[in-house]
Amino acid sequence: AYEALRERIASGGLGPGAWLREHAVATTLGLSRTPVREALRLLAAEGVVELVHNRGARVVDWSTEDIDEAYRLRALVEGYGAGRAAQRADAERVAELRALQERYERALDDQDPQVAAPAQCNADFHAAVLAASGSARLPALVAMVSSAPLVRRVLHSYDDDDRQRSVTAHRDVITAIANGDADLATAAMSSHILAARYSALRV
Repeated sequence: AYEALRERIASGGLGPGAWLREHAVATTLGLSRTPVREALRLLAAEGVVELVHNRGARVVDWSTEDIDEAYRLRALVEGYGAGRAAQRADAERVAELRALQERYERALDDQDPQVAAPAQCNADFHAAVLAASGSARLPALVAMVSSAPLVRRVLHSYDDDDRQRSVTAHRDVITAIANGDADLATAAMSSHILAARYSALRV
């Protein structure tokens, strides 16, 4: 129930402000209301839906200000994480980042349904950079200030320029981490996310 609702919200199938009635969702998914209720609680904890007293749940409607703030906070937190990664990542971590980036680029170019979706590959890359930072707190902080479904919806809307910019930025982050350049890693990741903010605002 959680994955199904999350995917429909991320893909735009359930737009901002859409009501999620337990009975209707349960019927659509062929489930009882109990797992649907729990899924809605999990999504509410992530900030994806809001629970309205005596009315049910609805998809969060992000304002322009919300989106701007979320991406600015992500730029600060993930930029810091990339800087830490540059100071701590070993050759194995760098090789992992390169492999994930190659997978992301293949996903952008390949329409084969067997190939992982670009949004998932992108999420895996960013998660790996945070993991390379060695901080247990940063992933939780990013999850707190961002919205994975929003990021996925934005990435689904990327045009060719957006995709090229994203690929170049990821490569710059890897170059900085591979060379132990914390300042460049911080700047590259921060500017990458701030640039993506304009795509989010457009969507």
